[in-house]
Amino acid sequence: MAKDLFIDLLYVEKVTDDKRTENQFKELLKGFKKQYLNTTPKYEIDFKKAYSNRRKYYLKLIETEYIKNFNQINDALEINTTPGHLSFLYDKEYNRIKNYLNQISNYISDNDLDETLYLKPIQNDKSDEAYIISFLKANAMMLFMELQDRFSELGDAEIYTIEELHEVFFNEEPPQELIVKDYTGAEIKTFKKPKKQNSKFNPIQGDFREENNDVLSYNELINKIKQREFAKLEELLNEKGIIDDEYNFIKDRGNKILLATFMVKLTETKYFNERIFFDSKPSKKIEPKHIYKFFAYRYGPSSNAGKEYRRFLGTEKRAYQKLVDANFWLDQIK
Repeated sequence: MAKDLFIDLLYVEKVTDDKRTENQFKELLKGFKKQYLNTTPKYEIDFKKAYSNRRKYYLKLIETEYIKNFNQINDALEINTTPGHLSFLYDKEYNRIKNYLNQISNYISDNDLDETLYLKPIQNDKSDEAYIISFLKANAMMLFMELQDRFSELGDAEIYTIEELHEVFFNEEPPQELIVKDYTGAEIKTFKKPKKQNSKFNPIQGDFREENNDVLSYNELINKIKQREFAKLEELLNEKGIIDDEYNFIKDRGNKILLATFMVKLTETKYFNERIFFDSKPSKKIEPKHIYKFFAYRYGPSSNAGKEYRRFLGTEKRAYQKLVDANFWLDQIK
């Protein structure tokens, strides 16, 4: 699974593309490690029970991601720092979760998804999709409510009730029985995980593998005035779990699509030279194949995203743009 489930389930690893069997989902359910909230929540979700292994798996997947986000928000905004910095951090989290709501709303609208299907006693691909996306939506709404109820005094962003979230972001009347409700469970003793040690990743502004005559060198491909920024972006690839500390591609589901999107975004923002110049022969135009071969060699053969890169440049430009719009770290590459 790639790195932002609230977006990935919509555009990267779409529920409708998942063809795994009930037995496979049953086995996957055994692999979840229990996650714990680091403080008492203010809200909980009242959602229809999952009966199939497919639904149980996605329910657990989304719950786990929610807890990680909940804990990360509390850790990020309960630090000792200046009011200005806290305001910046709050706005960053606010915009991130607001983007989840917008993207889920767009998905429901673009796919004409009938959310009431999951309430009916039927189980097929369409009702499964409605169940999973509706649960994702409820968790995004709950995360938004937790953020603003705990930390809204740190910023000046608009404050919404649960009912208003339904109206403003999803153009719908709130249900008579709200899915996101006030928390009724026991108090949770505050638990803080120890901070992780700093990553050992060391960005390399140049070539580090053996010379390969079939692959452009770092200086031949990467625009000189962009090389420092490119090194910072490779740090970001490491933070996002796309490449490891040794520059090897991490073969998680969805990572290749994100890498291809990254490559197209770099193409658009002029990170690559247009031509290679030689002392004794004519210059050579840099083509798409030179770009994806460079990355496949730099990050290892399992990272070859040439097919995805070509599609995003050609027939799937709309899918590419949706991925960029949905991922802040990609959208901010200039």
